[in-house]
Amino acid sequence: MKRNLFLAPLLLVFFSLSALPPHAQEPAESPQAAMDRPLLVEIATNSEQMETVRTLTDLNGPRLTGSPEGQCASQWTAERFRAYGLSNVHLEPWTIAHSWKRGTVAARVAAPASIRLIGEAAGWSPNTPGPVRGPLVYVKADKKEDLEPFRGKLRGAIVITTEPSSRQPVEERPLQPRPPRPEFDFEVRRRWAAERDAFFVAEGVQALLRDSNKSFGLFTMTSAGRNYQPALLPAAFLAPESYDLLWRLLERKEKVEMELNISGCEFSQGPVTVYNTVAELPGSDKSDEVVILGAHLDSWDLGTGATDNATGSSVVLEAARALTKLGLKPRRTIRFILFTGEEEGLDGSRAYVEAHKDELEKISAVLVHDGGTGRVETIALHGNPQVFDVLTKALEPLRQMINMKTLSLVRIAGSDHASFDRAGVPGFYCQQETATYSQTHLSQSDTFDKIIRDDLVNGAQVLAVFAYNVAQLDDLLPRKPRPAPSPQ
Repeated sequence: MKRNLFLAPLLLVFFSLSALPPHAQEPAESPQAAMDRPLLVEIATNSEQMETVRTLTDLNGPRLTGSPEGQCASQWTAERFRAYGLSNVHLEPWTIAHSWKRGTVAARVAAPASIRLIGEAAGWSPNTPGPVRGPLVYVKADKKEDLEPFRGKLRGAIVITTEPSSRQPVEERPLQPRPPRPEFDFEVRRRWAAERDAFFVAEGVQALLRDSNKSFGLFTMTSAGRNYQPALLPAAFLAPESYDLLWRLLERKEKVEMELNISGCEFSQGPVTVYNTVAELPGSDKSDEVVILGAHLDSWDLGTGATDNATGSSVVLEAARALTKLGLKPRRTIRFILFTGEEEGLDGSRAYVEAHKDELEKISAVLVHDGGTGRVETIALHGNPQVFDVLTKALEPLRQMINMKTLSLVRIAGSDHASFDRAGVPGFYCQQETATYSQTHLSQSDTFDKIIRDDLVNGAQVLAVFAYNVAQLDDLLPRKPRPAPSPQ
């Protein structure tokens, strides 16, 4: 579905006042809106985002953290920031234990019938020791105590641990607002998965199979390992049709025999240095204070990471280009960061927060774009009501000129703003239309053809105006109240 570029509503704004009779004219444009309008016009008319996304996807390829393609993308984005005239452009290094390269998966039901299954290795999965065969067992466990009934019963098994997720109906409309993602902690999830998998290894489980969590043969991809270490067990995602078949067989109390071979997965011999790309537009009288615009540059490797998250990376780059081209001199420094390691657990932003922990009090706000190609409907304030009034006033031009909705207090987890929020820095998220994101992200279908240009333009407009207007405020945005110390 295509929509007219922002230029059409922009022209309407330009000419509608003169077209109305005097008694029907709108109020005069505020000085703040007049300051922001050139930014919106520059992005609407000269956006370079489609070429940015094309380069990061079709020409660079998938950008798995630690991969050669990921490293090339970090270098290329730094070069773009320099070409746009940004200052202090650099790559900030952090280290992962091992990089990983995907192999292949061969899987089938051996009994009660011979049926080929479609699968892909989970991230950082080791290979199986050649083809393995064993009974399929469903282990339902949300905590350590739930594992005890399975002790002594899993030797040689191939295990699943979840019921099939709900599948997307064919008739579902793709442009509905996406419901907020529930709050969760990556580290808590990873600790539990490691504890469960250690039990499986001790009990002699051969491999773990996971639901791809999508529809129509698409995969969702996440890590099986923890902290970029090889996973304790070989693990593979199955296409939804394959996983649903296994579940139907188990529901009928069939004794299911599986065959599985994960081969060709490769790990680096030792640690690998990866990078966050950083650039700045220096501030004037409050240059030691910072507003951050961010997105993650890394992707999974089945597709080419178009909507997750070459889109967000292009939005940050375009906001930087427009702000610099117009020669704007914000009071605070605007810092642009493209993080890596987001897909494995917000690791790049967590590394950044740790490396800059002595500077966090000087960061006024962080806004992240990570929702794919959908138009920004509003900004989610991540449960931060004390900033609502000041940001509503600062961002009123976006409501007037591109119809952005009232700010939202919803908490949306799972992107790099959360790393800052946990450290006490106001971290916000662009709440977007779903578009094709839920269907395609993390999958082999996350490719350039899903991109909607108008929406990229909209995202860059929102980030540019947010950064400039927040950078101009008299004071830093207020922090959330710190929890009271525990009684001694």
